[in-house]
Amino acid sequence: MIIFREISRYARGTLMRTRRARRRISSLSNPGFVVVLILCALTIVSFALGFAYQPAATTPPEVPNPPELHLTFRSGGPRYLSVYSFLEQTSGQLVELVVDATGVFASNQSITHWTLGIFGFTGYLCQKPPSATGLVPLTGSPHDYEINGNSSIPAISGQQFLVIGLCWDNGAPLIADGSYISAALSPILAGPGQSGAVTRSLVLSGTSLSSYSLAGGIAPTAVTARSWIWTDSLGSSFQSQARSEIPIIASSLPGIQRDNREIFLSGIFFGIAGGAAVSIVPAALDASDRRKAKDKHKAVGGSPQSSDRPGPAA
Repeated sequence: MIIFREISRYARGTLMRTRRARRRISSLSNPGFVVVLILCALTIVSFALGFAYQPAATTPPEVPNPPELHLTFRSGGPRYLSVYSFLEQTSGQLVELVVDATGVFASNQSITHWTLGIFGFTGYLCQKPPSATGLVPLTGSPHDYEINGNSSIPAISGQQFLVIGLCWDNGAPLIADGSYISAALSPILAGPGQSGAVTRSLVLSGTSLSSYSLAGGIAPTAVTARSWIWTDSLGSSFQSQARSEIPIIASSLPGIQRDNREIFLSGIFFGIAGGAAVSIVPAALDASDRRKAKDKHKAVGGSPQSSDRPGPAA
Protein backbone atom coordinates (compact mmCIF):
# COMPACT_ATOMS: atom_id res chain seq x y z
CA MET A 1 0.00 0.00 0.00
CA ILE A 2 2.81 2.41 0.82
CA ILE A 3 4.48 1.74 -2.56
CA PHE A 4 1.16 2.28 -4.33
CA ARG A 5 0.58 5.61 -2.56
CA GLU A 6 4.10 6.78 -3.47
CA ILE A 7 3.65 5.85 -7.10
CA SER A 8 0.26 7.60 -7.19
CA ARG A 9 1.71 10.73 -5.57
CA TYR A 10 4.62 10.79 -8.01
CA ALA A 11 2.30 10.34 -10.99
CA ARG A 12 0.02 13.17 -9.84
CA GLY A 13 3.01 15.44 -9.31
CA THR A 14 4.44 14.69 -12.73
CA LEU A 15 1.05 15.31 -14.35
CA MET A 16 0.64 18.64 -12.57
CA ARG A 17 4.14 19.78 -13.54
CA THR A 18 3.53 18.78 -17.15
CA ARG A 19 0.26 20.72 -17.24
CA ARG A 20 1.86 23.82 -15.73
CA ALA A 21 4.75 23.66 -18.23
CA ARG A 22 2.30 23.24 -21.13
CA ARG A 23 0.26 26.22 -19.98
CA ARG A 24 3.39 28.37 -19.71
CA ILE A 25 4.68 27.36 -23.15
CA SER A 26 1.33 27.51 -24.95
CA SER A 27 0.25 30.74 -23.37
CA LEU A 28 -0.69 33.39 -25.90
CA SER A 29 1.59 35.73 -24.02
CA ASN A 30 4.47 33.69 -25.47
CA PRO A 31 4.84 35.16 -29.01
CA GLY A 32 7.34 32.46 -30.00
CA PHE A 33 4.74 29.75 -29.56
CA VAL A 34 2.24 31.75 -31.62
CA VAL A 35 4.80 31.84 -34.43
CA VAL A 36 5.21 28.06 -34.21
CA LEU A 37 1.44 27.58 -34.48
CA ILE A 38 1.27 29.87 -37.51
CA LEU A 39 4.14 28.00 -39.20
CA CYS A 40 2.47 24.62 -38.57
CA ALA A 41 -0.84 25.83 -39.99
CA LEU A 42 0.91 27.39 -42.98
CA THR A 43 2.77 24.12 -43.68
CA ILE A 44 -0.39 22.00 -43.58
CA VAL A 45 -2.50 24.38 -45.68
CA SER A 46 0.25 24.93 -48.26
CA PHE A 47 0.90 21.20 -48.68
CA ALA A 48 -2.85 20.59 -49.13
CA LEU A 49 -3.10 23.33 -51.77
CA GLY A 50 0.02 22.03 -53.53
CA PHE A 51 -1.49 18.55 -53.90
CA ALA A 52 -4.87 20.02 -54.90
CA TYR A 53 -3.34 21.99 -57.78
CA GLN A 54 -1.38 19.06 -59.20
CA PRO A 55 -2.87 18.07 -62.60
CA ALA A 56 -4.36 14.62 -63.09
CA ALA A 57 -1.82 13.66 -65.78
CA THR A 58 1.19 15.28 -67.40
CA THR A 59 1.88 12.62 -70.06
CA PRO A 60 -0.43 10.58 -72.32
CA PRO A 61 -1.46 7.27 -70.70
CA GLU A 62 -0.52 3.93 -72.21
CA VAL A 63 -3.36 2.04 -73.85
CA PRO A 64 -3.76 -1.76 -74.00
CA ASN A 65 -3.90 -3.42 -77.40
CA PRO A 66 -7.41 -3.38 -78.91
CA PRO A 67 -9.20 -6.61 -79.87
CA GLU A 68 -8.92 -7.80 -83.45
CA LEU A 69 -12.23 -8.43 -85.25
CA HIS A 70 -12.82 -11.00 -88.05
CA LEU A 71 -16.23 -10.94 -89.75
CA THR A 72 -16.91 -13.93 -92.01
CA PHE A 73 -20.02 -15.57 -93.47
CA ARG A 74 -20.77 -19.28 -93.36
CA SER A 75 -23.34 -18.82 -96.15
CA GLY A 76 -25.28 -16.04 -97.78
CA GLY A 77 -22.56 -13.40 -97.63
CA PRO A 78 -23.05 -9.95 -99.16
CA ARG A 79 -21.59 -8.89 -102.47
CA TYR A 80 -20.42 -5.66 -100.81
CA LEU A 81 -19.95 -5.31 -97.05
CA SER A 82 -19.73 -2.10 -95.00
CA VAL A 83 -18.54 -2.37 -91.38
CA TYR A 84 -18.73 0.50 -88.90
CA SER A 85 -17.08 0.62 -85.47
CA PHE A 86 -17.55 3.31 -82.83
CA LEU A 87 -15.16 3.43 -79.87
CA GLU A 88 -16.72 5.62 -77.20
CA GLN A 89 -16.20 6.46 -73.54
CA THR A 90 -19.83 6.71 -72.48
CA SER A 91 -19.77 7.55 -68.76
CA GLY A 92 -17.13 7.38 -66.06
CA GLN A 93 -14.77 4.51 -66.85
CA LEU A 94 -17.20 2.61 -69.10
CA VAL A 95 -15.93 2.24 -72.68
CA GLU A 96 -18.02 0.68 -75.45
CA LEU A 97 -17.05 -0.52 -78.91
CA VAL A 98 -20.13 -0.76 -81.13
CA VAL A 99 -19.75 -2.77 -84.35
CA ASP A 100 -22.51 -2.77 -86.96
CA ALA A 101 -22.65 -3.90 -90.58
CA THR A 102 -24.68 -3.30 -93.70
CA GLY A 103 -24.42 -5.07 -97.04
CA VAL A 104 -25.61 -5.51 -100.58
CA PHE A 105 -27.18 -8.97 -100.84
CA ALA A 106 -28.82 -10.96 -103.60
CA SER A 107 -32.31 -9.79 -104.42
CA ASN A 108 -33.95 -13.10 -103.47
CA GLN A 109 -31.93 -13.57 -100.24
CA SER A 110 -33.74 -13.34 -96.89
CA ILE A 111 -31.17 -14.48 -94.30
CA THR A 112 -27.41 -14.55 -93.77
CA HIS A 113 -25.26 -16.67 -91.47
CA TRP A 114 -22.26 -14.87 -89.99
CA THR A 115 -19.42 -15.37 -87.50
CA LEU A 116 -17.58 -12.61 -85.68
CA GLY A 117 -14.19 -13.58 -84.24
CA ILE A 118 -12.93 -11.39 -81.39
CA PHE A 119 -9.25 -11.91 -80.53
CA GLY A 120 -7.46 -10.42 -77.52
CA PHE A 121 -10.67 -9.23 -75.82
CA THR A 122 -10.67 -8.55 -72.05
CA GLY A 123 -14.11 -6.96 -71.63
CA TYR A 124 -17.66 -8.32 -71.83
CA LEU A 125 -20.50 -8.50 -74.33
CA CYS A 126 -23.06 -5.76 -73.68
CA GLN A 127 -25.17 -5.89 -76.89
CA LYS A 128 -25.92 -8.58 -79.47
CA PRO A 129 -28.61 -9.59 -81.99
CA PRO A 130 -31.41 -11.73 -80.52
CA SER A 131 -30.54 -14.74 -82.70
CA ALA A 132 -26.80 -14.66 -81.93
CA THR A 133 -24.90 -16.70 -79.40
CA GLY A 134 -22.92 -15.16 -76.56
CA LEU A 135 -19.14 -15.07 -76.39
CA VAL A 136 -17.91 -18.58 -77.18
CA PRO A 137 -14.30 -19.08 -75.93
CA LEU A 138 -11.90 -20.58 -78.42
CA THR A 139 -9.94 -23.58 -77.20
CA GLY A 140 -6.46 -22.77 -75.92
CA SER A 141 -6.89 -18.99 -76.10
CA PRO A 142 -8.13 -17.34 -72.87
CA HIS A 143 -9.02 -13.99 -74.52
CA ASP A 144 -10.20 -15.19 -77.95
CA TYR A 145 -13.90 -15.63 -78.66
CA GLU A 146 -16.41 -15.92 -81.47
CA ILE A 147 -20.07 -15.04 -81.87
CA ASN A 148 -22.28 -16.94 -84.31
CA GLY A 149 -25.63 -15.71 -85.52
CA ASN A 150 -28.29 -15.57 -88.21
CA SER A 151 -29.66 -12.23 -89.38
CA SER A 152 -32.59 -11.36 -91.58
CA ILE A 153 -31.78 -9.22 -94.59
CA PRO A 154 -33.26 -5.72 -94.06
CA ALA A 155 -35.97 -4.72 -96.50
CA ILE A 156 -34.48 -1.24 -96.84
CA SER A 157 -30.98 -0.94 -98.30
CA GLY A 158 -28.44 0.54 -95.89
CA GLN A 159 -30.05 -0.79 -92.71
CA GLN A 160 -27.87 -2.80 -90.32
CA PHE A 161 -28.22 -6.54 -90.26
CA LEU A 162 -25.68 -6.84 -87.43
CA VAL A 163 -25.13 -4.74 -84.28
CA ILE A 164 -22.80 -5.88 -81.48
CA GLY A 165 -21.56 -3.99 -78.42
CA LEU A 166 -18.34 -4.80 -76.55
CA CYS A 167 -17.75 -3.08 -73.21
CA TRP A 168 -14.93 -2.54 -70.72
CA ASP A 169 -15.04 -1.29 -67.14
CA ASN A 170 -11.23 -1.21 -67.07
CA GLY A 171 -8.37 -2.09 -69.40
CA ALA A 172 -10.17 -0.49 -72.36
CA PRO A 173 -8.41 0.68 -75.55
CA LEU A 174 -9.52 4.26 -74.82
CA ILE A 175 -8.33 6.44 -71.95
CA ALA A 176 -9.26 10.11 -71.55
CA ASP A 177 -7.07 11.39 -68.73
CA GLY A 178 -6.80 15.11 -68.02
CA SER A 179 -5.63 16.94 -71.14
CA TYR A 180 -4.73 13.76 -73.04
CA ILE A 181 -6.54 11.05 -74.99
CA SER A 182 -4.93 7.73 -75.82
CA ALA A 183 -6.78 5.14 -77.86
CA ALA A 184 -6.33 2.31 -80.34
CA LEU A 185 -8.97 1.42 -82.94
CA SER A 186 -9.44 -2.28 -83.61
CA PRO A 187 -8.30 -3.88 -86.87
CA ILE A 188 -11.24 -5.37 -88.82
CA LEU A 189 -10.78 -8.22 -91.30
CA ALA A 190 -13.17 -9.98 -93.66
CA GLY A 191 -13.18 -13.36 -95.34
CA PRO A 192 -11.21 -14.16 -98.51
CA GLY A 193 -12.51 -12.36 -101.58
CA GLN A 194 -14.87 -10.13 -99.66
CA SER A 195 -15.08 -6.57 -100.98
CA GLY A 196 -16.29 -3.61 -98.97
CA ALA A 197 -15.27 -0.76 -96.69
CA VAL A 198 -14.65 -0.25 -92.99
CA THR A 199 -15.27 2.97 -91.10
CA ARG A 200 -13.76 3.37 -87.64
CA SER A 201 -14.66 6.26 -85.34
CA LEU A 202 -13.46 7.65 -82.04
CA VAL A 203 -16.25 9.34 -80.06
CA LEU A 204 -16.16 11.20 -76.74
CA SER A 205 -19.53 11.37 -75.03
CA GLY A 206 -20.30 14.83 -73.65
CA THR A 207 -16.93 16.23 -74.76
CA SER A 208 -15.95 18.06 -77.92
CA LEU A 209 -12.89 16.88 -79.83
CA SER A 210 -12.46 20.28 -81.47
CA SER A 211 -9.97 21.42 -78.82
CA TYR A 212 -7.80 18.30 -79.27
CA SER A 213 -5.04 17.79 -81.82
CA LEU A 214 -3.33 14.57 -82.88
CA ALA A 215 0.25 14.16 -81.71
CA GLY A 216 1.05 11.92 -84.68
CA GLY A 217 -0.08 8.87 -86.57
CA ILE A 218 -2.68 8.55 -89.32
CA ALA A 219 -4.79 11.64 -89.90
CA PRO A 220 -8.56 11.01 -89.81
CA THR A 221 -10.53 10.88 -93.04
CA ALA A 222 -13.26 13.10 -91.61
CA VAL A 223 -13.57 15.25 -88.47
CA THR A 224 -16.66 16.40 -86.60
CA ALA A 225 -17.07 18.19 -83.27
CA ARG A 226 -17.60 14.89 -81.41
CA SER A 227 -15.82 12.27 -83.53
CA TRP A 228 -12.79 11.45 -85.65
CA ILE A 229 -13.42 9.06 -88.54
CA TRP A 230 -11.10 6.79 -90.53
CA THR A 231 -12.35 5.00 -93.68
CA ASP A 232 -10.44 2.18 -95.40
CA SER A 233 -11.06 -0.62 -97.84
CA LEU A 234 -12.11 -3.92 -96.32
CA GLY A 235 -10.42 -7.15 -97.21
CA SER A 236 -8.27 -10.05 -96.11
CA SER A 237 -5.17 -9.08 -98.10
CA PHE A 238 -2.08 -7.63 -96.46
CA GLN A 239 -2.54 -4.43 -98.46
CA SER A 240 -5.79 -3.66 -96.65
CA GLN A 241 -5.40 -0.78 -94.19
CA ALA A 242 -8.32 -2.10 -92.15
CA ARG A 243 -6.26 -5.06 -90.91
CA SER A 244 -4.02 -2.71 -88.86
CA GLU A 245 -4.97 -0.96 -85.64
CA ILE A 246 -4.99 2.83 -85.56
CA PRO A 247 -3.11 4.28 -82.56
CA ILE A 248 -4.33 7.67 -81.36
CA ILE A 249 -2.56 10.11 -79.05
CA ALA A 250 -4.19 13.52 -78.77
CA SER A 251 -3.74 16.51 -76.49
CA SER A 252 -5.83 19.56 -75.68
CA LEU A 253 -3.94 22.86 -75.96
CA PRO A 254 -6.26 24.71 -73.53
CA GLY A 255 -5.97 21.77 -71.14
CA ILE A 256 -2.14 21.76 -71.31
CA GLN A 257 -2.08 25.52 -70.65
CA ARG A 258 -4.34 24.96 -67.65
CA ASP A 259 -2.07 22.13 -66.44
CA ASN A 260 0.99 24.39 -66.71
CA ARG A 261 -0.71 27.05 -64.60
CA GLU A 262 -1.69 24.47 -62.01
CA ILE A 263 1.85 23.03 -61.93
CA PHE A 264 3.22 26.55 -61.39
CA LEU A 265 0.79 27.23 -58.52
CA SER A 266 1.44 23.79 -57.05
CA GLY A 267 5.19 24.50 -57.04
CA ILE A 268 4.65 27.83 -55.28
CA PHE A 269 2.53 26.22 -52.54
CA PHE A 270 5.00 23.34 -52.07
CA GLY A 271 7.82 25.90 -51.78
CA ILE A 272 5.90 27.83 -49.11
CA ALA A 273 5.15 24.60 -47.26
CA GLY A 274 8.80 23.52 -47.36
CA GLY A 275 10.04 26.88 -46.09
CA ALA A 276 7.49 26.92 -43.29
CA ALA A 277 8.29 23.32 -42.30
CA VAL A 278 12.02 24.05 -42.12
CA SER A 279 11.35 27.08 -39.92
CA ILE A 280 9.26 25.23 -37.34
CA VAL A 281 12.16 23.69 -35.39
CA PRO A 282 14.22 26.93 -35.08
CA ALA A 283 11.08 28.83 -34.10
CA ALA A 284 10.20 26.23 -31.45
CA LEU A 285 13.75 26.32 -30.02
CA ASP A 286 13.69 30.13 -29.98
CA ALA A 287 10.31 30.11 -28.19
CA SER A 288 11.63 27.67 -25.61
CA ASP A 289 14.80 29.74 -25.03
CA ARG A 290 12.78 32.92 -24.64
CA ARG A 291 10.51 31.24 -22.11
CA LYS A 292 13.44 29.91 -20.13
CA ALA A 293 15.09 33.34 -20.09
CA LYS A 294 11.84 34.95 -18.97
CA ASP A 295 11.36 32.39 -16.17
CA LYS A 296 14.97 32.86 -15.03
CA HIS A 297 14.55 36.63 -15.01
CA LYS A 298 11.42 36.32 -12.90
CA ALA A 299 13.13 33.96 -10.49
CA VAL A 300 16.13 36.30 -10.02
CA GLY A 301 14.07 39.48 -9.72
CA GLY A 302 11.46 38.01 -7.44
CA SER A 303 13.71 36.49 -4.70
CA PRO A 304 14.83 39.05 -2.06
CA GLN A 305 18.54 39.48 -1.24
CA SER A 306 19.83 38.70 2.23
CA SER A 307 20.61 42.39 2.93
CA ASP A 308 17.05 43.37 2.12
CA ARG A 309 15.47 40.97 4.61
CA PRO A 310 14.12 42.60 7.77
CA GLY A 311 16.03 41.82 10.93
CA PRO A 312 14.55 40.59 14.18
CA ALA A 313 12.51 43.08 16.20
CA ALA A 314 14.30 44.77 19.06
